[in-house]
Amino acid sequence: MKTKLLLISTITLFAIMNCQEKKEVSLTNKKIEEKKMETSKIKEVLIKQIKEGASSEYWGETYGKEDLDALVQIEDTILKNNGYKTPEREVFNQKIKMIFGRIIDNNSKNQYLKIDAYENSKCNKELEFYPYSADAQYLYVDKKDHFITYFDAIPKIIDYQKIYPELSKYEENSYTIDTADGVIEVSMWKDLNNLPQERYFNQQRLISRNKYLFTDDKSQFPWLVTKDDYFMRRLITVFGYTEDKRLLKWALENTHLPFFHTYAKDNDLEELGKLLWTKDCNGEIRVHQNTLDILKEMSTPNENLYIMYVAEYLTNLEHLNANKELSDAQKAKIAAHLMYWGEQYKYDKLYDYNQMFMGHFWHYKDDGTYDKEFKKNNYYGLPKFKEWYEAVKKEENLFLDDQTIPDSPQPLDYKHKARPIRK
Repeated sequence: MKTKLLLISTITLFAIMNCQEKKEVSLTNKKIEEKKMETSKIKEVLIKQIKEGASSEYWGETYGKEDLDALVQIEDTILKNNGYKTPEREVFNQKIKMIFGRIIDNNSKNQYLKIDAYENSKCNKELEFYPYSADAQYLYVDKKDHFITYFDAIPKIIDYQKIYPELSKYEENSYTIDTADGVIEVSMWKDLNNLPQERYFNQQRLISRNKYLFTDDKSQFPWLVTKDDYFMRRLITVFGYTEDKRLLKWALENTHLPFFHTYAKDNDLEELGKLLWTKDCNGEIRVHQNTLDILKEMSTPNENLYIMYVAEYLTNLEHLNANKELSDAQKAKIAAHLMYWGEQYKYDKLYDYNQMFMGHFWHYKDDGTYDKEFKKNNYYGLPKFKEWYEAVKKEENLFLDDQTIPDSPQPLDYKHKARPIRK
């Protein structure tokens, strides 16, 4: 009986193992076939691009989703070969929302979410893929493989001649463009493929951005702020990403703010304003408390440049070009948070700025319009705002009938004429 049971068990085991082996072989073969199909599609796209010219400056309506699909397949391999650990879907979706303010619809058939990297004006949760939008101003979020990329010509990311030498026969055709000086013949693919430095940069940019943003790899930070500083700064100034304290400090230290002698220039204040608040794609104003916290850490009674510039920003709030499209309600929200942050120094005897923030705003900026907005919004949940703002309404204007200043007083005027508050 035991012998029969043993025989049955052995036969069963071999059957299971045989089935498992066939299954594993089947899966392996499936992966091989999928890889062959991917390679075949990449080659098809490359042949088409070679024949038609593929520099991003000259892409026409014939370049569309299939070109991006091919590029993404290549980049996915590059990322994985360089240690990119693909985040789980929910983690990736949350990161996209936190960093770029976009919501990924997992039920959508679209593989890509297109984000304008230059402005934060469109808030579509999902954007259809439009052909001929091969433009470096757009970031494409690959929802399937969980990374971001730019839409660019394949030779700018890989040396296709080494990988697909058989395609050289298609490279003989030249490509011509009309210019102001006449027609110029361009050997498009010869020029595009002779880009080893640009190719290295594009690969490293792809790797460093995705590792930094989606796997919290802080070792990528030095390269990004050195070689990709424009993008890194726009994470804050365009999208309002302020979760990385190190990034915030870097951005502040690299914002042009000259020594405070008299008045700040509008363009300098506009650049500071981009770090202080963001107008989200849905029109909502988001003041960056994280930035204000960093400014406080970086300020002392003797090193008070940032405090003075926030005060100067408030005195020019209605005159900055960046604010011309803001409503009274939006400006009130910005002013309230910045005033509240600055008013803390009024009650600090080491600073003694007195009416530099709320006092100035009440006496010279608020005709009652902002006061109504403050009350309407319950003072934005700022604990001492109502108490402090009601207090300044009862105070005598320090510069009432003062003929020594030609216009309204500026931060330096308050600093020189402050009446210390002792508590």
